[in-house]
Amino acid sequence: MQSDKLKEAMSTMESLRENIGKINGLVSSNLIRVSETEMIGVAAYESKEHLEASQKEFSELMANMMPYMAAAPEISFGEAVFSFIS
Repeated sequence: MQSDKLKEAMSTMESLRENIGKINGLVSSNLIRVSETEMIGVAAYESKEHLEASQKEFSELMANMMPYMAAAPEISFGEAVFSFIS
């Protein structure tokens, strides 16, 4: 993330909120800022099949964020093994 673009990036994410919420099978999505230039996004889906089916739609939405990124995002997939919500 380009540190001087945070406000614009978050404004863009906010403008995408409704469309992100329409992604079939998406349970939650969180962005966590870990440094001035890094964010971690964590998304949970109902199933691996929902995740796989959503990739084209999600990629199209996230293309709106590319102007704010300092580098291409690293993407990993895994299985949730623990969760806590208060």
